[in-house]
Amino acid sequence: MLLIRTILYFSASLIILYPSWGLIDPAAFSNQLTETFANAKQASDTQIRQASLVFMLLNLLLSISLVFIAKFISNPSTYVFAKIAAVSLVAYPFVSIVGDIAMGFILSQQTQDATLTTGLSHRDFIYIVLGLAISGISKSQHEHNQKITNN
Repeated sequence: MLLIRTILYFSASLIILYPSWGLIDPAAFSNQLTETFANAKQASDTQIRQASLVFMLLNLLLSISLVFIAKFISNPSTYVFAKIAAVSLVAYPFVSIVGDIAMGFILSQQTQDATLTTGLSHRDFIYIVLGLAISGISKSQHEHNQKITNN
């Protein structure tokens, strides 16, 4: 279990740190942003840095879920860890939409006719399903432990 927790903590760290690339080298990170936002190529370094901060905040939510999954693995009788992880995962796609809109506005400030399309994709539903799965595992484990305690 130590290996799994270590991987989760390491992944959480990488997920948070990844957007810092945009703070350090905005020109290089604009290529990454261009995959989602066509106007990122025309954005200034300041706009790319601002978008990177929003991206970092979004990734913080995902990292929180990984940290609390690791904490739940470490202490499976603390169900609040699983609940926090589950809520974070379920909320992530919706918070991500808000973040995408914010980044779209930031990156298109210099453009007159900018458009932004966003929505939930099949990739977003995996976060929701995993969050629900973690919640279900936590609840079934809690009920199982209560049955054992009551007997």
